[in-house]
Amino acid sequence: MHDHHSIYDRETLLQWYRPDECDLKEEVRFRFRQACAALTEVLTGELQITKAAKAYGLCRKRLRRMILTAPMMASDGRPHGFRVCVPNGVYIRSETASIDVEVPRSGRPSAMGQLLQAIPQIKLWVDEFNRPLPPGRAPKAFNRLHGRICAELRRRDLADHYPLNTTDKGRRALLDYMRRRRIQESGNGTWEFDVDAPEGIEQVLRQHLYGRTEFDAHQIDIEATLAVDVPGGGKVNRRITTIWLLIEIEVRSRAIVSWSLRVGRAYTNLDVALCLAVGLRPWERRELTIPGLSYAPGAGMPTGLAGDLGARRSRSIALDNALAHSAHDLEAAFCRSRGGVLIFGKARQPRSRPVVEQLFSRLERGALRQIPGGFEPAVKLGEKRIRISNFSPDDHPIQMQLFEELLDVIIANYNATSHVALGDLSPLQFLRAKGSGAFDFSPDSAREDADDMCTIVVLLTVHGDRAKGVVPHVNYMYVKYRAPSLDGRWEMIGTKVMARINRNDLRTILLMRSATTPLGAARAAAPWNLRAHDETTRKLIMRWIKNRTEFSILGADCAIEAYVAFLKTQAASDQSAVDQLARMGHVGHDKAPPAVGDIYKQPLRIAPDGWISLDE
Repeated sequence: MHDHHSIYDRETLLQWYRPDECDLKEEVRFRFRQACAALTEVLTGELQITKAAKAYGLCRKRLRRMILTAPMMASDGRPHGFRVCVPNGVYIRSETASIDVEVPRSGRPSAMGQLLQAIPQIKLWVDEFNRPLPPGRAPKAFNRLHGRICAELRRRDLADHYPLNTTDKGRRALLDYMRRRRIQESGNGTWEFDVDAPEGIEQVLRQHLYGRTEFDAHQIDIEATLAVDVPGGGKVNRRITTIWLLIEIEVRSRAIVSWSLRVGRAYTNLDVALCLAVGLRPWERRELTIPGLSYAPGAGMPTGLAGDLGARRSRSIALDNALAHSAHDLEAAFCRSRGGVLIFGKARQPRSRPVVEQLFSRLERGALRQIPGGFEPAVKLGEKRIRISNFSPDDHPIQMQLFEELLDVIIANYNATSHVALGDLSPLQFLRAKGSGAFDFSPDSAREDADDMCTIVVLLTVHGDRAKGVVPHVNYMYVKYRAPSLDGRWEMIGTKVMARINRNDLRTILLMRSATTPLGAARAAAPWNLRAHDETTRKLIMRWIKNRTEFSILGADCAIEAYVAFLKTQAASDQSAVDQLARMGHVGHDKAPPAVGDIYKQPLRIAPDGWISLDE
């Protein structure tokens, strides 16, 4: 058998692309040089294929394929050249003219490629298909392409030919062919031609530090119990349904930016807003009360870094499409106060948010499952969870404030622990090493924006009746609010006023003339005006009032105190009361102070006529 190939001069071969040996592994560089020398000897006519293969230790068949492929044009518009000499490379078979190819009658290797060469119209459709083909189930766009190809083959009376005479009409073969060809085309470029332009803002943001953070909520794998005081004296242990850990993490540095803890069957958009607000406030170490618990050297949070390093914010947050994430109140506060891009992905697909999912697994295996009641969940259906902790949750009831203290130390120490992905640097060391950039997103209004993350702006109707002596007031979430600025303003009855509401403390709301002009602070009527409470607490209280006739706040001095006392009476027999009692943090101690101060106690800089004064 004689091998026929073209002969080239050395000047032509020098113009062909040759990969840089520095881009290859050390163990394959010698084989690459041998292949280049053999290809040069054969294409210049100095040696025959058999002698060149023997002289340079190559397979004759491989050298023959290299000779046929090297002069062919690659996808970048240049000859393959010496790219074919790369060991373990991918070689594209040469295509013969379509006039000499017939439609195959049965399935065999390369039958799909032969079909596309025989019918140029179908090959054109396949070449124009540019939709993604991820592993797993094929997308609907591919199904439409396959149906179009089958219709064209039936129109040509090729029902007894391949692929219509197969079981799946060649669907699997076409999908494998297109995926294989894309892999081959992606591997034929060079460093200069392989740089793809970003296709969306998400890919642009991924290239920079603080370009993307990932947010998610995780159900901690512990069976926690709460010690509840019973009316007759003593305590009884009741199980808590779920404890949620909400975390925001920066993807490049692996640093945890913010976190929060919530108790109950589900979390709300207010919980998400509170967690994001934590990532805006400067972090400070807590006064630890647990014996033997301490922060590691260098432990902390990114917001605790000095100077502008602690004021940086991410330009985008990736989260799933949970209802709590896409609520209007959260999105409006995010755009108004924090800024950035919200990237919503699909729920229960951890591959779209791999960093935060890996973090949850690392925290569970390293610390959380060692807490009393910790377990490893079942992997397969029908299996039982595996107990990890050696301590019974009934012997060690959980105290939420102490648990938050423990988590603060664990997360702060995590940020000071070396990470393999960072070259054995800790996340905080990595952030310090990168320093501040000229285009960092770091506003100087962190504290104000953190407070504003938990606020909403709504329109309220002014109610009242001058004939009956009902003074002007507004209603919000079942409660009446009165303001000194509304006293005697009978002409405002029936009109709409704008109100800025701190969702974390509903004792007071701020009435506004416009988006920037305050009217005055309005205070809730008794018994809602004494203790700070958020909108979730008020909703739960009103739910108990509507559904349970034995609970009422009429005549109570404080609605929150009456609510907590009622929960203690119901906790022995009602699971929802246990979760709400744990959420309130009332197990022998008071609730933690609110994150935002009382608006009613803060003086307003308003001129006598009600407008803002710009004078000092």
